Amino acid sequence: MPAVQRFSESNLYSVSLETATRLAGSMVWAEVWGRGLECSGSHPEFVTHQSETTSAWLCSFFSSCFQRSKLPKTWRRAAVIALLKPGKTAEDPKAYRPISLLCVPFKILERMILSRIEPVVDPQLPREQAGFRRGRSTVDQVTLLTQDIEDSFQAKEKVGVVLLDLTAAYDTVWHRGLHLKLLRTIPDRHMVKFIMEMLSNRSFILRTSDGQRSRLRRLRNGVPQGSVLSPLLFNIYIHDLPETTSRQYGYADDLAIMLRRTTWSAVEQGLNQDMSILAAYLRKWRLQLSTGKTVSAAYHLCNGEAKRELSVSVDNKRLEHQLAPKYLGVRLDRTLSYKRHLEEVRAKVTARVSLIRRLAGTTWGASARTLRISTQALVFSAAEYCAPVWSRSPHVKKMAFNMRQEGTRRRPGRDQEETRRDQEGGGGPEGDQEERGPGGD
Repeated sequence: MPAVQRFSESNLYSVSLETATRLAGSMVWAEVWGRGLECSGSHPEFVTHQSETTSAWLCSFFSSCFQRSKLPKTWRRAAVIALLKPGKTAEDPKAYRPISLLCVPFKILERMILSRIEPVVDPQLPREQAGFRRGRSTVDQVTLLTQDIEDSFQAKEKVGVVLLDLTAAYDTVWHRGLHLKLLRTIPDRHMVKFIMEMLSNRSFILRTSDGQRSRLRRLRNGVPQGSVLSPLLFNIYIHDLPETTSRQYGYADDLAIMLRRTTWSAVEQGLNQDMSILAAYLRKWRLQLSTGKTVSAAYHLCNGEAKRELSVSVDNKRLEHQLAPKYLGVRLDRTLSYKRHLEEVRAKVTARVSLIRRLAGTTWGASARTLRISTQALVFSAAEYCAPVWSRSPHVKKMAFNMRQEGTRRRPGRDQEETRRDQEGGGGPEGDQEERGPGGD
């Protein structure tokens, strides 16, 4: 087998100094700042600025962990923070998303594992699954789904869609089931044993924003949220979803099925059969389908049936029907006009533009460069998300306003000075220091 040959030819259980340095340098330290202090006592800066002797010792320690399939207990202890989900009430404990803060050496080790198993695992994943894979994105999945719906409009067919919601998908991964699927996917038992060692005997302490902490708790199932390895492990766990007559779309745990037929009865019958197949699969592998959040939707161009609701049930419970459900951040209405989606995007962008406008006036505040970067990060990222999907909508004019004029007000005098510095190549604090010289002012 080619995969077995690839594993056998690589020096799998030793870590070179070059590999450790490259993976450590690729980490976004601003993202992991402060995460490793409680678990391992080391800051990310310690790894980036350590000496060659320390790096060599760390590589030797990683290699020893690989060969013996053993890890320090402190590496498997996480500090968990709870982030409130958008639009949820703070009083409901289920409205929070737990994020595991792992120690820095463990995160580097995870990247090493990912770099070695990803080339072998990725070709075995179904093409319907695009979650956290190279060259794939949420835009691809939304575009694919909407294109299939538009094709059904051209064929004068009716479309039924079911958007599945899994309750705490990452936290309910069954370790024994994952172990079995890893053995089927990765042609190296020692590597599988080491991965399961990383997942077993994990513990965590919950921290709140006001400084409170819970007692130490043990975890029996699940993969840690916040781990770079968890998305790939979850893709492996659900890579053998059963085939259905409906077309499947997946981005990690965001699953959707779509069926196009000439009559509504054929659509409902097919969706009910496919949901029974998927529900049986999820029960077998101990994943929980949230029937309260799983919704159905109908797509067609017949205005006389605009209020038509699909009758789709799971375990004798009828799924909620929504006229414009949201899939991967894009609200899809019945005719794919995207009117409601663009109205929501405009409201979000307007709120963020108002926030940026408060950062500066005509003669005071942040620099033009800071305002420009802030606008690109906060405004343009929200305004341009999935633009290939809704760019042909007749309601695009709702987004037609000058964000630069609204978000980055020019400041006479000071902006001219900054422009002159940029042209001379001395922009920023470093340029100012060079102009003043080492003596300061």
